[in-house]
Amino acid sequence: MAIHEEERPDAADDDLEIEPWHESDLLRDLAALRSVSNTQRRGYKLESLLERMFRRAHYQVVHNPRMARPRQTDFAVISHSRHYLVEAKWERRPAGSKVVDAVRSRLGRLDGTVVALLFTMSGITEQADEAIVGDRRDGLVLVFDEVDILRALRDPQELDRLLRLKHDELVVHGRVHRGEREREAEKAARSSGKTAGKLPTSRYRLLNGRGDTVPWFYGAGGFSPGVFCLDLPDVDWVPAAGSGVCLDMPVTAWGQPDLLRLLDALNELGWMGERSQWSVQQHGRNWHGCGADGFAEALRNWEERTSELEDPHHSEEFVYFEVCDGGFYTVSGSISAEETRHVMRCNVSFQLIGIPLDPGSLQQLYRQFDVPSRGYFRPLVDRSVTRERFHGRIPLQVLGYVIEPADQRCDEEDWVVGVLAVNPFYGTDLQPPDDLASDLDRTGVIVCNLRSYHPLSKPQERYELWSYERARTSDAHALRIVAEWWESDDGDEQRPAVGRGAPEGGLMALTAAEIADIRRYAQELANQAPSLTPEQRDRLKALLRRKPTESKPIAA
Repeated sequence: MAIHEEERPDAADDDLEIEPWHESDLLRDLAALRSVSNTQRRGYKLESLLERMFRRAHYQVVHNPRMARPRQTDFAVISHSRHYLVEAKWERRPAGSKVVDAVRSRLGRLDGTVVALLFTMSGITEQADEAIVGDRRDGLVLVFDEVDILRALRDPQELDRLLRLKHDELVVHGRVHRGEREREAEKAARSSGKTAGKLPTSRYRLLNGRGDTVPWFYGAGGFSPGVFCLDLPDVDWVPAAGSGVCLDMPVTAWGQPDLLRLLDALNELGWMGERSQWSVQQHGRNWHGCGADGFAEALRNWEERTSELEDPHHSEEFVYFEVCDGGFYTVSGSISAEETRHVMRCNVSFQLIGIPLDPGSLQQLYRQFDVPSRGYFRPLVDRSVTRERFHGRIPLQVLGYVIEPADQRCDEEDWVVGVLAVNPFYGTDLQPPDDLASDLDRTGVIVCNLRSYHPLSKPQERYELWSYERARTSDAHALRIVAEWWESDDGDEQRPAVGRGAPEGGLMALTAAEIADIRRYAQELANQAPSLTPEQRDRLKALLRRKPTESKPIAA
């Protein structure tokens, strides 16, 4: 599946020419060859140009190899995992079945691991197409037409993607992948606006202050790279030494249909769940919601969302946050707030606990997204997630609730797991923490995860900020702001027991008998432990003589 179109939006009607984003000497040399009238000489020059292209893509090139003797071969290419036989043609007419038979006769003298690459500026005939597909058991022939050649010359790093795509199309789907045909199909897919299937629905439900279910929260604000989340995995919270890694996938998406197909691709490959959060920012207003389907709906309903704004900006920023195996990722970018819905940028950024032993699932993402660059894991220099407590007691004005329904919890009633509140730092003299200033200065509302959940049937009168966690991907900030609620007992304000109503919230309150049982069990474990060495005893004594230091408490 192709996520993007390889041409500029305003060049959709250009006749096969793909204007480079940057100056390319390979494309200039190809343009010079168009004036050569001698087809044989022009073919030799094209062969030399293709050799330069493969070398720039870090392939080993062997000129005039003897791999198919006595038949002559233009040149061979060796990658880390495959061997390719290359044939270059620039005739006045499309290459027919005789050309395919000649290439396949060379393959017949080799073992079955070699793949033929046919570069033809004039394309191929339908008979040649049928021969490549019908007789692919006799050898695989991958075709590069003029559109493919222009793309590869513009950026030789595209060769990896094109080779994977053409191989999969021929082997798996029984089709010859041709650049011109793919481009026309992508134009039709973009104009249709169809998506592949239904996106996951959030396990959470959003309620406004009146108790009505709403598709998303919104409030005053501006442009910000931040997104609020209820769960922020710490990729450094592992027993092994070292740090986490990041991986970026810059996806070329020209319009909103491309962006929606990107979401579909993530869902099809199993990278989406029920705990995602997202935000969309405009001039004067921000929207916050849960679930991939809610995010897609917010993108489609941009006119309705912005209809009340007096002076909307010509573009919107968006951030989508999702928890995944081994960490989390964000999808962030910018999209125009007009009929074209042109996407200016789009990036998928992963943070993982390490480089997977089997990176096949991530490689599949690269194939599915047609990412126009090679991917590299980069080690994180600092800790992925930072945690701090808010200083002082900062009350919150609650505007809505994030609910986990009873059927999601296998419970008898709905529970409040988060709140929407007025941002106490927005437009007031109260200063946010320094590391949150760039995010909280630009949004009038905040979504907070509750440190202690409570039933929806038992609303609380007082909520306060407790702590926050923050992680930074390449171009987005994930924020988990934690709030706590307070209850009254005979007129005295008390904080609820840690973890009440939240299994992941920490220890529950224990009785004296339970504490005694825990102590007895701990003593039994100590009795079974081996004796300490003299060095260990000295070290333990030194630690016991040290004065305790005060540490900052963090959210449970």
